[in-house]
Order: sequence, then C-alpha cells, then structure tokens
Amino acid sequence: MKAACLLLLLAAAAVAGETGDILSCDGKKVSFSIPGKVVVILASSQPLADQTREFGKALYGWQGREEFRVIVVVDLRNSLGTLFKGWTTGKMRADLDEEAERLIPWYRANQNMRNPRGDLCGVADFSGKATDFLAWGQDDTKMKVKIFGKSGDVVWSDMDAKTPETLRHEVGKLLGEPVPTPPDAAPKKSRIILRKG
Repeated sequence: MKAACLLLLLAAAAVAGETGDILSCDGKKVSFSIPGKVVVILASSQPLADQTREFGKALYGWQGREEFRVIVVVDLRNSLGTLFKGWTTGKMRADLDEEAERLIPWYRANQNMRNPRGDLCGVADFSGKATDFLAWGQDDTKMKVKIFGKSGDVVWSDMDAKTPETLRHEVGKLLGEPVPTPPDAAPKKSRIILRKG
C-alpha cells in the first residue's frame, strides 16, 4: 500500500514538472514547468545531435517571448563526458553563452531587450536522473519532446518525433505565430544543441 502511494506521488510530481534536485549546467535548480510559461523540453544525446539542433532551430521564432522557454536535456549516460564532468558542464556553459548571442536578433524581434543568457537552460544528464524523471527510457536514439503548459501540466509529448513540424504547430496553438526570421539573424548552428557528448 505504501509503495503504491509513493508511486502515485512520484507520478503526480512528474506531471507537475517538479524535478527535485536536478540542476542545470549553470548549477541552478531546474523546474520543467514554470507558472505562466510554455516550456518545451528537448532531448539530446550523441546520436540525436543533428535532430535536436533541427528542433531547437524550429523554435527560434518564439525565443524572447516572456511566456516561452526551452530546456535541453542532454543524455550523457553513454558519453565520454561522464569521465570529464567539470569540462563537459563548462563547455556547455560556454556554448550557452554563444547561443545567447545568436538569439539576440530573435529576442529583439519579439520586443525583448533582455540578454537571452538568463533564459537558457541545458541539463547535463550524466546519471539519467532527468531522463528517467521525464519517463524517456533508455533509448537515446529517439527524439523525445514534452511541452508543459502555463498551468504546469504536460499538454503534449512525443516519444519518437521525426520532424519539428508538429512541435511547431503545438507551440503555435499555445503562443500564436512565431516572428519571421530577422534580417540580422546569424545562420550559425547552435553548439549547445549540437552537443555530441
């Protein structure tokens, strides 16, 4: 009976996005749901690097909106990065710094004058804790996506997403149309999304 109650409590926490002590590469506690915001969680890993980059880039048009966030969970369980955790998280932080610069035109197009860096979040999942919390399983070759809505509940998920079109459609339903590509947007690849472990 106690075990069943514990499982129910854990399931309720997962639905609500309460992550316990999962930390970002910046050392900050991560919540997958943020009141009043639409939060997209993208999986990444060595096999998923190119696909994650494609999905992340597809969301650029909403980057900078106050009610929108993206979190990338990098599954590093099968990566050499587990042997060099300090270096790996340091590299992720540097990559997020560059990503912030890349997103400035999108932020400005969305009327946001703030530095994007404070909004960016990458989780170096060495142990699989974040991946398990999201119930994404052991297969790091399938593109997984979850959307937490403004109320904190999971409003959409896909355990084997092939293209970002459906994700864009779902985000559009929640936030409206994205801004078009700004003229000064640099056509560079996101290194945090390119992470190959």
